[in-house]
Amino acid sequence: MTGPFAGHGIPTNLNIQKSKLKDDSYFKLLNKVLDGDNILNNYSFNDTKKFQEKLLYPYLEFFIRNDNNDYYKNLFFNRGLTKNQKGDLKQNLKLSDLIKLRVHSDDLRGEGQKQRLINYNENADGMNFMSSGTTIGTNGPVNVFRSNLTLSLARKSNGNLIDWSMGKKIDKGDCLFHMAPEMTDFLAFAAIGSDFLRDRGLGVSFGAKVNSGPPDSTIWQRIGPDIKEMRKFFKNKNSTKYFIASGVGLYKMFIEPKGLKKFAMNFILGAPPIYLGDNGVLMIGGGLKRLPSEITSLSQVVSETGEKILAGNNKNANPAPIIDMLGLTESINVFIGTPTDPFSKDPWIKYLHPMTYVALLKSPNDLSPVENPVPGEEYLLFYVNLMTLDFIEAIVPGDFVISAEKNDSIQTALGSRNVAQQGFIYSRRAEQNEGFKIREGCG
Repeated sequence: MTGPFAGHGIPTNLNIQKSKLKDDSYFKLLNKVLDGDNILNNYSFNDTKKFQEKLLYPYLEFFIRNDNNDYYKNLFFNRGLTKNQKGDLKQNLKLSDLIKLRVHSDDLRGEGQKQRLINYNENADGMNFMSSGTTIGTNGPVNVFRSNLTLSLARKSNGNLIDWSMGKKIDKGDCLFHMAPEMTDFLAFAAIGSDFLRDRGLGVSFGAKVNSGPPDSTIWQRIGPDIKEMRKFFKNKNSTKYFIASGVGLYKMFIEPKGLKKFAMNFILGAPPIYLGDNGVLMIGGGLKRLPSEITSLSQVVSETGEKILAGNNKNANPAPIIDMLGLTESINVFIGTPTDPFSKDPWIKYLHPMTYVALLKSPNDLSPVENPVPGEEYLLFYVNLMTLDFIEAIVPGDFVISAEKNDSIQTALGSRNVAQQGFIYSRRAEQNEGFKIREGCG
């Protein structure tokens, strides 16, 4: 593969014509929806619910139909979704019944996903994505395989999400990922995000590189800045530039350096400030991993860095608007938001694609979906990506979230937006001592 990724990341041509499932009726249905108008722009809460209900039976039937090792036929029967082990679904199933198929993130560590994959083939076209492996008390990183067929849908659905957050279809501009291109080989957020932007024809570059180091060192220990690529991007006069960085990347670039180190960085990079052009946007993600304990929210990072990242080309420019993205290895889609005022102390709200069913559960001890979540109350997150075709992506990631107000539209720094389903605010990880069972999956 050639191009800006220099051989890394998701292939430009996914070649889905090679897939045995390209003619499957459910894949065709999903493609038809994703190739039409962006449903995030016009779906109401009721539209989303009806749409997800319409997908429920075709989604389950897809796994029954393509289940070559009877894993899902047995699972559905054991979990009470089918009348028999032949795969005859019960009548009157509800979306909330999907909680019976839950998988905890820890069940996807190592080779935990392998038994759940349909048509599993060691040489199948696709990619394996891994988490950073920073969660304490676990056996290695989460490891998830994505077929090219699923990646083709992710390219479109994440495009929907980013277009919605921007208020327009992204089809021009330059992007700098504040990470190394090698990270697109295993980090879902980096791979899928950069793939979508490149597919739209945007210029994509990377502001970090992997340096040499001891044989036993990790890629995280060897990553350093790519000064040449960053300077090139910062000096670019394009009126549309997207700076894509993690919270820890912004912290290490703008907050951590002090004294001579800060002076040297400013001298070498010619920044800050960073001018992103009139239509420029800062895209931030990665959560709070590897940040000092005193940093409790990304808004804290932004409040110290935002004045140094500007939408415009001169000193009269305003702080660049922000798109907030949370990417999970276990999720084919990002959780996305665009704060009205990222410098305020108001929490940032995340939204998901209408093809992702979201349920808020009562507690670690009671995994019952709450029908009408109370805004401001804390619940356990559960979601099902109905466009994942490799395994049943019904995930309890072990995170508490806070239910947001149920509004059919929101005001953002980039204008008003339609809201297709209720948003939530990320709160914290669930702890074992409050009743959360680490192995709660469908095994």
